[in-house]
Amino acid sequence: MTTRLITRALVAVTLCLLPLRAAWSQALLVLLFGDKFASENVQGGIKFDVVGTTLAGVADAARLRSWDLGGFIEVKLGGRWSIQPEFTFKSPAGARGLPFVPTGADAVDSAFATARDVSVTRTLGYITIPILVKLRAGRFGLGIGPQLGYVVRAEDRYVGTVTRTDDLAYTVGLWSRVNRWDSGVSVTGEFALAPQLGLHSMRIRLVWYHAFGDALSDGPGKNDTFGVGFGLPIGGPRQAESPK
Repeated sequence: MTTRLITRALVAVTLCLLPLRAAWSQALLVLLFGDKFASENVQGGIKFDVVGTTLAGVADAARLRSWDLGGFIEVKLGGRWSIQPEFTFKSPAGARGLPFVPTGADAVDSAFATARDVSVTRTLGYITIPILVKLRAGRFGLGIGPQLGYVVRAEDRYVGTVTRTDDLAYTVGLWSRVNRWDSGVSVTGEFALAPQLGLHSMRIRLVWYHAFGDALSDGPGKNDTFGVGFGLPIGGPRQAESPK
């Protein structure tokens, strides 16, 4: 039994460390065959969080509201411990309220120089893979571990007012300046709504992520995300559906 649990844990971690196509394949397996995939000691599901992101180290950066979406696989290791690899297909980052920085386009910079209420919103997007080691006590669970992300979107949106509110806008791509990979530490707190179901319970999530390095190669700003959401298990053993 112990050997099978260790094998399942290694398989779960390996799948999450494969290239991004493999992560997509793993997600489809969980979403389409969750009832077959789950067992007494393994549970897959989907996660959704409402998040606020900012760039730590950038003056006056305000949190940008968004949401993330992905999946998870929790593998029980024994006792209160489990390992939970996750894969987040939509993982937003960035900040709003950033100060104006010249774009390098003379016509654009001249237009914004005469505008009012100029602000910049930096929008970043990643595909991320957190791998959490979790400790559970009753209804509560706490997971912590590394997170690796690959950027899929990076842009600055300039907005200002000339005659009407926000009637001047310009978008600058940041692809040449952004660091492709982002890594840091991820922390998740969970509250099980049906603790008698163990791994198979729906859970309320509090999540926090902080990057080790800057998002851009030529400027400060570490990704920092806080969110609240839920984890919805898909499938499960029959005994979990009708607990005694």
